[in-house]
Amino acid sequence: MKKLLFIILLFFTAFVVGQEVEKENLIQLDSTWGKEMFPFPIRFAKNINYEGVAEVRFPPKGWRTIGHDFFWTYTYAWSIDIDREITATELTSNLEKYFDGLNNVTETNNVDQKATATISKTKRKKRTTFFKGSVDTYDHFATNKRIVLNVLIESHYYKKEKKTVLLFKFSPKDYIHKVWETLKNIQLNEHYSKF
Repeated sequence: MKKLLFIILLFFTAFVVGQEVEKENLIQLDSTWGKEMFPFPIRFAKNINYEGVAEVRFPPKGWRTIGHDFFWTYTYAWSIDIDREITATELTSNLEKYFDGLNNVTETNNVDQKATATISKTKRKKRTTFFKGSVDTYDHFATNKRIVLNVLIESHYYKKEKKTVLLFKFSPKDYIHKVWETLKNIQLNEHYSKF
């Protein structure tokens, strides 16, 4: 009986946590953008040692279409329970872990697909730090070749709430390409501006 009660309780807890993850809206975009939510630790990148939730948003068209303006162009946000500011070094390491996890890179598997990132701080405005850089990774979704993604990152630190929300914007296009006009206008949900 105790074992059955434990299994029911475990299932209910997983269901409730899953529902909370699905309800979270970190990024202010309409429903035409594809959406995926997942909790930390990320199942494919468990070595990113955070607790929280992530939201990935894909443009309505073109993300996996070679030659399309929005090919590999997307945004995602991490809302993590971190009571400190995130550094460029930490972002570099975590992006490498994330993309290595996405490509199932280990010491003995897919070593040629290992990601390398370069991230640097560009400016700070109140509680937000801005970063810019690139990630050289492997595209196993469309081309099965290496790809370099340019990235802009906003790190919003909420000291009172002991939370950091990271907003990433990715594209292989140069920063002068028109897709960056769309990406630069993407913001976090208004809820986060009230912290």
